[in-house]
Amino acid sequence: MVETTGCCGLLQACCHRHDPQKYIIQGEFKIDRSYWFSLCASGLSVAIRLYSQENMDQTTRKGIESENAYVMKGKELERKKHEVLSMKVPTKVIKFKLKFEVTRDFGIPRAFVVENRYKKHEFFLKSVTLHYIKHPDILKKRKFHFYCDSWVYSNTKIGFKQFSSQIKLKGEWNPWDRIYDYDVYNNLGDPENGRLYNRPVLGGSTKFPHPRQLKTGHLNCQHDHSRESEASCFQFYVPPDERMSDEKLQESKNYFVEALIRFLASESTFPHLWDRECHDFVTGVAHFFVPKTAISKKDVRFIRSIINFCRKLKLPSSHGGPSRSDPSEEQDIFEDIIGFYADKEVEELDNSDKQRLEKLVLKEILNQVVATLALKRHDASAQLPSIIAEEIFAWVEDKEFGRQMLAGTNPVRIRHMKAALNERVFILDHHYLEQFLTMINGKSVCAYATRTILIAPDSSSVTLQPVAIELSLRVCKFHVASNDTAYHQLVCHWLQTHVVVELFIIATRRQLSVFLGKILPEISRNKTLYKSIIFLNDGGILETLLFTGEYPMELSSHLYKEWIFDKLALPEDLLERGMAKPRVRDEVVSGPMEHVVRDKSSKKAAKGAEQEMFEVDAEVELVLEDYPYAKDGIKIWTAIETWVTEYCNVFYYNDNDVKEDEKIQEWWDEIKMRGHEDRQEGWYNINTFESLLKVLTTLIWITSGLHAAVNFGQYGYGGWPPNRPMLLRKFLLRDEKEMEDMDIIKFMEEMLPDKFQMKLAIAVMDLLSQHTLDEVYLGQTSPQKERPLIEDHKSIIQKKFRKFRESLEAIEQNIKERNKEYLLMNRWGYAKIPYKLLYPDTSKSMRPTSKEKGKHHLEKTDINERRIRNSISI
Repeated sequence: MVETTGCCGLLQACCHRHDPQKYIIQGEFKIDRSYWFSLCASGLSVAIRLYSQENMDQTTRKGIESENAYVMKGKELERKKHEVLSMKVPTKVIKFKLKFEVTRDFGIPRAFVVENRYKKHEFFLKSVTLHYIKHPDILKKRKFHFYCDSWVYSNTKIGFKQFSSQIKLKGEWNPWDRIYDYDVYNNLGDPENGRLYNRPVLGGSTKFPHPRQLKTGHLNCQHDHSRESEASCFQFYVPPDERMSDEKLQESKNYFVEALIRFLASESTFPHLWDRECHDFVTGVAHFFVPKTAISKKDVRFIRSIINFCRKLKLPSSHGGPSRSDPSEEQDIFEDIIGFYADKEVEELDNSDKQRLEKLVLKEILNQVVATLALKRHDASAQLPSIIAEEIFAWVEDKEFGRQMLAGTNPVRIRHMKAALNERVFILDHHYLEQFLTMINGKSVCAYATRTILIAPDSSSVTLQPVAIELSLRVCKFHVASNDTAYHQLVCHWLQTHVVVELFIIATRRQLSVFLGKILPEISRNKTLYKSIIFLNDGGILETLLFTGEYPMELSSHLYKEWIFDKLALPEDLLERGMAKPRVRDEVVSGPMEHVVRDKSSKKAAKGAEQEMFEVDAEVELVLEDYPYAKDGIKIWTAIETWVTEYCNVFYYNDNDVKEDEKIQEWWDEIKMRGHEDRQEGWYNINTFESLLKVLTTLIWITSGLHAAVNFGQYGYGGWPPNRPMLLRKFLLRDEKEMEDMDIIKFMEEMLPDKFQMKLAIAVMDLLSQHTLDEVYLGQTSPQKERPLIEDHKSIIQKKFRKFRESLEAIEQNIKERNKEYLLMNRWGYAKIPYKLLYPDTSKSMRPTSKEKGKHHLEKTDINERRIRNSISI
């Protein structure tokens, strides 16, 4: 923490003598995300005055005002001189202490006004804490908190009032406007450029129902006033409180630039797959028998000599059909894709790739790529996706394919097959695509509406294995994976996390205001709303990469018709999919909240992986014990639920308190009636303490655990396009003779996306799987620290939060132990990927040290990235 203490803060500065007829109020102002502020703040540039709400000035009919206090530049602590001069100032909170003179009848301060007289700079005001120094009737220890968390822009831009609630109805909105309103998705296309760029308006109709989005205030199309014209994502209106910090925005841009260079730049050299020193067949075989740390280079050379001899022999095909010779002699599609990740020197973009990129990425991003490559030959290398890092062909195995339904990037679609006689039969159903196939197929896209039956063979092995996929060809799995990828991106990732959270943020800013700090833990920090322009616009990245082509949002609208908020709660989701059964409740806990029923009879299993390190009062019992997403997720869910329960107990004593809280009721009604105007079924009222807990726990789960599970493994699994292809260019063969004579490798090469699409998909997966350096993670920061609460509640909230952290730490240990169990195949699978997408890792600091920053890229572990982010920003 950097603390800057100015002088007394009064207009007359330090030479001013206190008027004994007046009282002194001391204030602590916390400024954040403003590098220039600590360097430039001086003189009379930032003025602040207080208002009394209790007593009114009879002349102005306003609350009594204090005299102005001014933020003065003072001594800066804990910063080296060269760091300040070079502007390498870390993003930290800066404290300014000011004093205000007020009349004796001023009373309790209830409002303040900030006047920013800098012409070019804004600053981020986090909070203000006030207290009287000496007052006969008001104790010094009584403090008055203002939770601000908002940007303060220059008066020359916005006028004097900083926190006006007036809604701007006409004209384009300015960056400093704080406007939160709802709108339909009317900016996905640009019909003025022609029919090919026309996209339907989502929301507001029975044909295309959809949740609302933040109203942008952008200009309407000239010929169709129901639609907004397109804008660059960085010109797109986002309220200042929701924008990425400059540091994070630039970091995200840099990640994307680096990914494009790594995967799309022309390569001058690349070693043959069998000659690579790391992640090759030799080390893969060795690692199967002994740990990596036990293998020396001499051991690898010895094993390689054996492999070199074996390479001279004919190898049987793992795909059926005739045997094939030495893989080193086959420059097949898989080896070409491996070349995308190889260490190489790159000089420029391929001209055809550059032309296609010009239509897909921002000019600013593309120019940065070109400029970087123009400076010098650029060394580019990428970490292999985890799915092929240890076992190059593990993804081909049927059991690995089934395992990914439980521990991959989309573990939330698989469901128990209710009609099956065997309770260990499951289905992955993407048959909803059938009505879209006529529109989708064509333009080098070949899609099926697949339904896949999988079984868990016996009690000792719960790895799912596909037994029927429309047609009985191995390449059918490509189409299943393609369908599952589209559903994952459009529903599990986009609709169920980003869209849902955006609406909660809008309603929270409109209705709860300061109350957000009282009741909701951090859920929306750096939540950006740039998504529709970057990925979802006409002809954009999503339409280019997914087999749905120009129809992804229509498909999203169709699937929204069956969407229910309640099913986003993890226990309800598992029950609805038949992946869990209700646990019999044995005990009702008595006490102040008697309606909260908990099962306290969790029993430890006898041995092995079932020996739990951390027992939770789970509401459900899993059908498949080795279901990593559900097993880890239900523990995270229960820890969050317990924390929310104890947190809310501080502010609510019974159901009636919740029912009579007008702000909570207005907040929830607005989410239902305005945010989800087209989907009125399936909602419940917040009329009990338990219903409030369910809403808050679900919301926190969505922004933390659910998003972590469906987002941060994308490079690890989807970074290898054959494992999770986004589109396919070839139908399956139907003639038996053709199938017998088929060259399977050539067929797959023709089936997979073209090289540009695959390389761009890898780059996008790489971007989406990144963690920026200023993220807030689950269990790291107590709400009490981030938001000033009533003084009497501080100690109890800190104590409860420590228990929450302890629960997460116990869950970490549990995950470590389960990941060591050899018999739990879904924790590792044939690709040897430990499941850590729901690993909290609370031990790591929120902000990396300078040394850790330098190691950030070297230590990138894609799917193994630990920590559960507590916000959604990408």
